[in-house]
Amino acid sequence: MCRFLILIILILGYGRTCSSWTPQEVVQRLNRDMELELNIYMDCGDIDILVDHAGVSNLQLNSLYEQRKLMGRFSERALIIACLRETKGNRTLRALKELLWGLQHLPILYILNSEMDFYFEKALQNGFLHTLALNSMNGSLYTYTPYPKIQIHQLEQIENFYKLTALKNLQGIAVNITGETMTPRCFHYNNRQGEKVYAGYMYKLVKGFIKAYNGTERMAYANEEVIPYEELKSELLSGHIDMMPRIIHILEWQYFYRSYILYNIKTFIIVPWAEPLPKSLYFLKPFVWTAWLTVMGSLIYSSIMIWRLKHRQKDASTLSSNFLDVLQWLFQLPVSHNWHYKLGLHRVIAFLVLFTVGFILTNLYLAQLSSFLTTGLFKKQLNTFQDLFRENRTLILESFDIEVLHNMTRDKLIQPEFENIVVSTSIAEVFSHRKSLNTTYVYTAYEDRIEFELYQQKYLRVPIFKRLNDIYDQRPVFVALRHGLPYVELFNDYLHRIWESGILAKFQSETLNEGISSGEISFRHSTSREIHVFDMEFYYFAYILLGVGWSISIIVFMVEKRDLLWRINVFNGVLQK
Repeated sequence: MCRFLILIILILGYGRTCSSWTPQEVVQRLNRDMELELNIYMDCGDIDILVDHAGVSNLQLNSLYEQRKLMGRFSERALIIACLRETKGNRTLRALKELLWGLQHLPILYILNSEMDFYFEKALQNGFLHTLALNSMNGSLYTYTPYPKIQIHQLEQIENFYKLTALKNLQGIAVNITGETMTPRCFHYNNRQGEKVYAGYMYKLVKGFIKAYNGTERMAYANEEVIPYEELKSELLSGHIDMMPRIIHILEWQYFYRSYILYNIKTFIIVPWAEPLPKSLYFLKPFVWTAWLTVMGSLIYSSIMIWRLKHRQKDASTLSSNFLDVLQWLFQLPVSHNWHYKLGLHRVIAFLVLFTVGFILTNLYLAQLSSFLTTGLFKKQLNTFQDLFRENRTLILESFDIEVLHNMTRDKLIQPEFENIVVSTSIAEVFSHRKSLNTTYVYTAYEDRIEFELYQQKYLRVPIFKRLNDIYDQRPVFVALRHGLPYVELFNDYLHRIWESGILAKFQSETLNEGISSGEISFRHSTSREIHVFDMEFYYFAYILLGVGWSISIIVFMVEKRDLLWRINVFNGVLQK
């Protein structure tokens, strides 16, 4: 009989412990199972529920005071215990929202003595999925599942809490995303069947998440090309947009939260490629002006020295004839008469020196000229920010980017000279000029957009634009999420897998060809900037040089003829006397 009574007592005791919980039991169990390091008590000062657990610290907070964010200040391996009262429940919930900014995935234990439906609805609005509610009147423990509608579950075993709150299925809920044109991250076009198709690597990223976890894509601003920043911030703050497939400035996190940061993307400046030089100048460019002066000086010096040597040997030669001889030796031209070693050692040495130097100069000149004819010659390229300032090129920006530029120059993050070359215009006009590769202006853009838009000149022999290597700015790459999104943790796990597997890189590479096939960009076929070597312009300098040479030779001939006639007249006059 005694054994039977003991068995009944044990069964009753077991049933009581399974259906009735105390705050200390729940906290101790969660600390042990989740290996937590911090317990934070909100508005629990008048209740003795503190748990002394080895390795776990306790922190008591009061919602009467402003709550600073937990992120970055304390350990994030924390359990939040909130004591909710009917008189101050809303205030406690607001304090929790401020405290857990960016940490909605932390486990939360509500201790209350009233209906819990309202508090679970508020928990879902704030993105608190891992939430327990303990009824202090009867010791019953509850949690909830959010989708497709809130369902409250009473827990007999704490292990069920981990299973129920592990979100793996969105159950077809609508995920609101933007469909604005922000190439190459998101853009749209009509296919051959006339259907609107959305593309872009960040759009594919978000769409893949919605499809993988059984969500429903709902497109906001589907027909908008560009959403103004102010309107975008308002929509995010009000919760009308859940995710944005675009890169956006941080804006001090006042209007939205973010996913995990994937990497930092750089902003560069693209400038027009240097204009080609007139082909008539190709004959001058193989040597710099100092080399040409050296060659001309050598010609004159050699002519004078050889004429002096011949003059000392009583050789009746003129300075002009010696100049022609030196020109023939130096530039490998056919000689007008034979030269022999019997004429003297000094003439042999002069011939060998001039012939060798001329051979080197002539071949070097021809090699350089052939190279220039193949590659083309251009005016000085813009390679640095200083070149940009020196040439006073116009940089067009929209109003928000100008504000960012002012902040960067104020903080001395970039050269203040940018303030002198910037011009404000609408964002639509900036996009239009940049996509059409209008060489009137220079532009800033993230490196992914530069790669996308400069892909148009892939098959051009001479590019239209080039990217400066100097970094203008850099920003973190993430997906903007509205505050209180319940499935942030699920999205971050998906994002990690997509990034580490290389699927995102594949999306980025596919976007280039999809931009061409969709007509968003197109390959350029510009013949005006191609190099046509042998045309009339190419021979302008040669014709001019030939004409100048003929003119000089005629003038010299007339001068020599006049000088000869004068000498004959003088000689005849002497004979008559």
